[in-house]
Amino acid sequence: MNCERLLDLLHPSQPAFSPDGARVAFTVHEAFSRPDEGVSSRIWIARADGSGARQATRGPRADTAPRWSPDGRTLAFLSDRDHGGRAGVYLLDDGAGEARPVGDLAGSAEDVRFSPDGSRLLVLAADPGSDRAGADSATRIDAGAGDPRVTRPAEHWRRLYTVDPATGDTARVGPDGLNVWELDWRGGEVAAIVSDDPSESGWYRARLVAVDLERGSVRTLHDPAMQIAYPALSPDGSTVAFVEGFCSDRGILLGETTVVPVAGGEARVLAPEIDAGCLAWRDERTLWFAAARGLAHAVGTIGVDGGAEVIWSGDGSLVSGWVPAVAPSPDGSRLAAAHSSWDSPPELRALEVADPATGWRALSRLNPDAPPAAGARGRRTWTSDGLEIEGLLLTPAEAAPPLPLVVWVHGGPTDSYDCSHPGARVAGMLAAGYAILLPNPRGSSGRGQAFARANLGDMGGGDLRDILAGVDAVVAEGIADGDRAAIVGTSYGGFMSAWAIGQTDRFRASVPMAAVTNWLSFHNTTNIGRFDELFLDADPYDPDGDYFARSPVAHARRVRTPTLVMHGEVDLCVPLSQSQELYQALAAEGVETELVVYPREGHGWRERAHVLDGIERMRAWLDRHLAARDA
Repeated sequence: MNCERLLDLLHPSQPAFSPDGARVAFTVHEAFSRPDEGVSSRIWIARADGSGARQATRGPRADTAPRWSPDGRTLAFLSDRDHGGRAGVYLLDDGAGEARPVGDLAGSAEDVRFSPDGSRLLVLAADPGSDRAGADSATRIDAGAGDPRVTRPAEHWRRLYTVDPATGDTARVGPDGLNVWELDWRGGEVAAIVSDDPSESGWYRARLVAVDLERGSVRTLHDPAMQIAYPALSPDGSTVAFVEGFCSDRGILLGETTVVPVAGGEARVLAPEIDAGCLAWRDERTLWFAAARGLAHAVGTIGVDGGAEVIWSGDGSLVSGWVPAVAPSPDGSRLAAAHSSWDSPPELRALEVADPATGWRALSRLNPDAPPAAGARGRRTWTSDGLEIEGLLLTPAEAAPPLPLVVWVHGGPTDSYDCSHPGARVAGMLAAGYAILLPNPRGSSGRGQAFARANLGDMGGGDLRDILAGVDAVVAEGIADGDRAAIVGTSYGGFMSAWAIGQTDRFRASVPMAAVTNWLSFHNTTNIGRFDELFLDADPYDPDGDYFARSPVAHARRVRTPTLVMHGEVDLCVPLSQSQELYQALAAEGVETELVVYPREGHGWRERAHVLDGIERMRAWLDRHLAARDA
């Protein structure tokens, strides 16, 4: 089965050039997890000239986030090999067969940096019991069994530690009462994104600060109106660049490149037309960026004077994690990225800056036997409320239109579809003969901040009209059968799949996954209560407000659409109770419905057996309800 073969693909991410530019360290992870083990990953090292790549670590479990020492002789990385689900810091020396642990952290390491002279490591670690982001399963970092389990506000923090790589001596540094989400460091003050609230909701109110590790003092550099991510200190340490934008989830932010002096001063936005997801300094006056441009990705440079140059833009995907990212070589001659396209499986690839027209050259051969994409992909644009909306239309091979249609709504909502290699879930639906519409409605990222904020206070309003207009467009084109359409999606896509069936009879089947269905109960059970306050822009306790009016369960009596509800059992972001509410509301109204709960899974499901089960259940549900009508 093609989707099973796609689950076996290996995925590169987190590339990092060695100081001499001759090698690239990167993470390689599987597309699925194993029960109680998480997703397996290893550190690989590729030759920058393309002459080969080798696996450098053996696990078990997850090895991630490679960082080179200043002399290029040692590779630091994070791994949970000795404590499942809790990562420590490991060092791999040149010529060593395997890595050695270093340091004694009171938490799970999430980032590591070398000092300029290599004599110290700065580590960001989350206390046991801290929550992972929704983009990273929305589960809890293991704090050990408790009986009873007690929860208190502001109990688990993300903290800074220094570690001596030679002796392992470890010290906690920085002030108490400050939660550190991200950092950059060049040996002096730390540029950090922090909040006073350590919960996941605190991220939505984070600010940029400079932390003096010796004095334990903190200076605020920028207090944003929106969300911020990816701090990057200039080579001389005088300026911090970061990305600011409106965003639904930690880890998926795309936004405007912004710079602020470390000594203090006003923050300035550079090239606001670029939705950046990665920044790195080329020199004191110029930044590298990777960005989304609608359905495409792009890389280039931005000057501190605001001038921007796009070096490459195309339909290939450069996603590392959830956002486009590149790693520049020290001399700036080439860029490395986790690259894929519809016809090219994921590999570590490099782009020669002086000759970008030659395209992305493979540095790895992780997936030499990848199955070809089974079908065709095409761009589509349509108009909704005067806005141009973009999307991708996937069609199965050798199938005659008009075809049954699956509208697959992305999560976020400030996320977007791109032109990456198809995954197992998409392949499973194509193999079953379905056309698939992947819309980027208003509220999606990659088209600037005004578009990303266009559904603020209007969840399920204009964005649903955009989706329905997309269905009309592909039906009018003759490709899709308007009487055989279904809507599916996870997270925000799950909400939309649950919401749409109470607003329209257009869909003959729905599959909401990890869906918000009752905004008030969500607000009081999720770990990101600030999310709904931002996006609904309403008072949770107003009985006549949008917390009721925009809840799918409030419209259950209108629903006639057969609905398959799926959820991960330990999802902290969208708790299981949300799907239970929808299921019970629909069942009480006599709607054909099922609730499928996947044990051990968080926000979405990753275990191989669960992924395959979900594909087969969805396929069977759609086959049952989208079969051709009798003549």
